[in-house]
Amino acid sequence: MSLPGLLRKPRQPGVAFLAAAVLLCWSSTFGRSQPNFVSSNVQVSSRGVAGTSAVQANQAPLRTGASSESVPSRPSHSFAACAGLAVLALLAPRRHVLSRNQSAAPRVIMHARSAKPTTPSGSPKNKRRMAAGRKRPIYMGRQLAVRVNPRTNKPVRYKMHVMPGDIVQVMKGKDKGKVTEVLRIYPKWNKILCLGVNYCIKHVRPMREDEVGQRVQVEAPMHSSWVMHYDEEEEVAGLLGVRFEKRTLEDGMEIVKKVRYNKSTGNEIPVSTPSKWVPVLDRVEDED
Repeated sequence: MSLPGLLRKPRQPGVAFLAAAVLLCWSSTFGRSQPNFVSSNVQVSSRGVAGTSAVQANQAPLRTGASSESVPSRPSHSFAACAGLAVLALLAPRRHVLSRNQSAAPRVIMHARSAKPTTPSGSPKNKRRMAAGRKRPIYMGRQLAVRVNPRTNKPVRYKMHVMPGDIVQVMKGKDKGKVTEVLRIYPKWNKILCLGVNYCIKHVRPMREDEVGQRVQVEAPMHSSWVMHYDEEEEVAGLLGVRFEKRTLEDGMEIVKKVRYNKSTGNEIPVSTPSKWVPVLDRVEDED
């Protein structure tokens, strides 16, 4: 790619900054040259530099056989500064600005083995995992492995504010504002699987000779903090609240029960059985 093409790209500020630094170094190093004579013995008085005639008289002519070409000046300190700026531009992280179409595009999973939703798993031995180390499950705000208690060597689970079967509203992401149902929760990863939101495309490869690869659309797990409980009666989303109420059973015995409720409306959040996941194509056929 040519240098003007790199400068025209707004999505790579590091490359444009590097190109500008190289141009500045080139102009500062090879842009200036000395004339073909060397002045010496210039008398400086208390009032300043001597007159023009005195300067011309003290100028030494060129030696015979000397080249008439201009002598380039020595590289200035700006060359070292520009080289440092170029190194910083290469080491600085690049921020890619996505357009609206790219931000709304679904994630693509290559070489998948199943057409069903993918369960969260640990990150493979890539650069991010090697930089984090073996005993570091979270690196730069991203969970790479399951948290483990070092004393008991057992996984540490997150406290989930949603349960399978809850009706929630998406508050963040490309599906912001949609009301959906929680199908499954993953306490080890603090993620949930919801119905009809956060779609991704999976390229399922064939596992046998008689099978054919396919390209399917399924839901992907998302972080549990992206959703809030939704009250279908009031049509309002709110935070989760917990209270203890006294209730009387059929035999007359009183008990204290822990009740979850929506803080925005005060209504109790019912406990229901989650729906069964069905492929997207089968859902469309059922609706028709």
